This record gives sequence, structure tokens and C-alpha cells, in this order.
Amino acid sequence: MINSKIIILNNNKVIYYKPQNITLISILEKNDIILDSQCKQGYCGSCRIKLLKGHVYYKNIFPLASCKPKDIFPCCCTISGSILIKI
Repeated sequence: MINSKIIILNNNKVIYYKPQNITLISILEKNDIILDSQCKQGYCGSCRIKLLKGHVYYKNIFPLASCKPKDIFPCCCTISGSILIKI
């Protein structure tokens, strides 16, 4: 499988990863990027970040916390290609 990348705009970091069925927050944490998170279920909204480019998918859990356009919840979304985010 082709490696994809997560580009984090506000700290100029690029993470390369092989797409798997794991959450975005798990990928970030494995690369020493720790977000505020409490429920890890999409209920509280504390992990909310901005998706500037690309797509995320909510397969098992759809977030209940309210959000603005382009807000995503890394605790419960997965990705299958390259994305650009702002933390």
C-alpha cells in the first residue's frame, strides 16, 4: 500500500503513514503529537481540529459534538489519503 501523509500546517510537521483502519488521533499520538481529548468517542469535542485539505471518514462512530464546517474529530475519524490539518 502507498504511504500517505498528514501535513500539520501550524507546526510544519509531515507524518508519513500507511493507511489503516485506525483513528487519526492514534496516528498523531504515535508521532508525539498529543491533542486534548477526553471521551475519544466524538461526544465532547475537545479534540476538534481543522481539516484544510483531504477527506476523513467516520465509520463506527459519528461525532455528536457540534462542529463548524471543516472541523473534524480525530478521536473517531480515519483517513485513507493525504490530508492537511491545523491543530
